[in-house]
Amino acid sequence: MFGWAFLGCGSIAGQVADELILEEGQKLVSCWNRSKERAEKFAEKYGCRAFFTPEEAIKAEGVDAVYIAVTADKHLDYIRLCLEAGVPVLCEKPFTVNLKEAEEAFALAKEKGVYLCEAMWTWFNSPALTVRSWLEKIGPVKKVTAKYCVPISNNPRLVDPVRLGGALVDIGVYPIRYAYELFGYPKAISCKGRVEDGVDHEEEITLTYDGFTAELSVNMDEWKGEEFCVEGEKGSIRVPFFHCAEEAFLSGEEEVHFEDKCKKYGTEFRRVSEEIAAGKKESALCPPEHTLDVMRILDECRRQMGLVYPSEK
Repeated sequence: MFGWAFLGCGSIAGQVADELILEEGQKLVSCWNRSKERAEKFAEKYGCRAFFTPEEAIKAEGVDAVYIAVTADKHLDYIRLCLEAGVPVLCEKPFTVNLKEAEEAFALAKEKGVYLCEAMWTWFNSPALTVRSWLEKIGPVKKVTAKYCVPISNNPRLVDPVRLGGALVDIGVYPIRYAYELFGYPKAISCKGRVEDGVDHEEEITLTYDGFTAELSVNMDEWKGEEFCVEGEKGSIRVPFFHCAEEAFLSGEEEVHFEDKCKKYGTEFRRVSEEIAAGKKESALCPPEHTLDVMRILDECRRQMGLVYPSEK
């Protein structure tokens, strides 16, 4: 059994744990949360042990790796804590506050020789990997569009600039990462957004590539749906709910409906555990350079919107 320690016992940690405990070969060993009561309830529900300090949780017997699910403003602090203790880390997105912090985190991981990876679950799962393999089937790309527009701003965290609230780093990172994984780093980046009280609520982002642009629409106030579409000279690709997709559609010379009902978090954690068990220090599915490049794009989008987090001032 591969044992996990959870730092942070909020809603995302619960969603992950629901799947982790069903995944063969995976075990939730320990947990910690700033709220002792929340940690104890979490431990009781998922059959692990709650600890009073994060240090105790990550050093508990049977822990092979740590999953960090605290708010993103604190990610670097806990990444450092784990790496200094020599414990592999899977850290929730957004990975850090900015590129500078991300570079520091990966530099420390390299220095210590310890595995560190961003929990970008999309790219540990078959739908996204299948879509990437389809690109050659649709010929030269002509147009890319994506939208991730869902009404989630009633969540207090998402309107709190201290905790890195806002649409860009919470949901906008997904279409940006999808475009990056398919087409690489863009030649130009344009971002226009709406910022209120230190938090961005929507963006229109254009990533320019050779011969086409990726037009990305992000909104956390209104429901406009979630979809990623690629149009090529010989066909097209459509992925509904692309960040956690269970299906993808290829049209053109070949018609394919790909389906994958596997648990997405469970698959992510299993594949990360396999990399760690094999002695890997970096993830092949979610490499450090990809996380760093996407952080660079996010920083540029924020620069164009004039969005600076309190911890950066």
